[in-house]
Amino acid sequence: YNADATADDGSCDYGTMCWDGSYECDVSDCPDEPGGWDGDACTMSDYSIHVTAGGSVLYNSSSGIAGFQFNVDGATVNSASGGEAEAAGFMISASETTVLGFSLSGATFDGCGTMIELDLDGEATGLSGIIISDASGSALPFEYFDGSGGGDPYCGDGECNGDEDNASCPEDCEAPGEC
Repeated sequence: YNADATADDGSCDYGTMCWDGSYECDVSDCPDEPGGWDGDACTMSDYSIHVTAGGSVLYNSSSGIAGFQFNVDGATVNSASGGEAEAAGFMISASETTVLGFSLSGATFDGCGTMIELDLDGEATGLSGIIISDASGSALPFEYFDGSGGGDPYCGDGECNGDEDNASCPEDCEAPGEC
């Protein structure tokens, strides 16, 4: 970099232009678009599941997950392993389209993170036929999260929501004007 340069000799690299018109060397350093999902499983809605193009199956659940089954859309499943399912000792099985996991010992996992990693041929476009159950075998109300929107409102999502105010979330809520 030469701050005194007056002509572009073609050696300048301006990086990547982000959605907001700013430039960053690495596109991953661009700010998130307002209303866009940040890719974090913990910002998805409760009882939601998402598959990334690379095969990571993300989840967010306030209830313990004792078993799951789903179909992978848009790709062929070569294998499934890892994530919280493997850490909890789940039996894991995968066919070309369907992934199944359950615990023989009654173990569960909850919270948010990576449920399982899939080795795929192709790029996954979604999950369907989603069945996720608790320790008593009852179905949990899971839905596929497609990545649009940010799930449950949170401080820093670009909107002043619910019980947020300028004192608790100044990045989203404007200061009140004087009366």
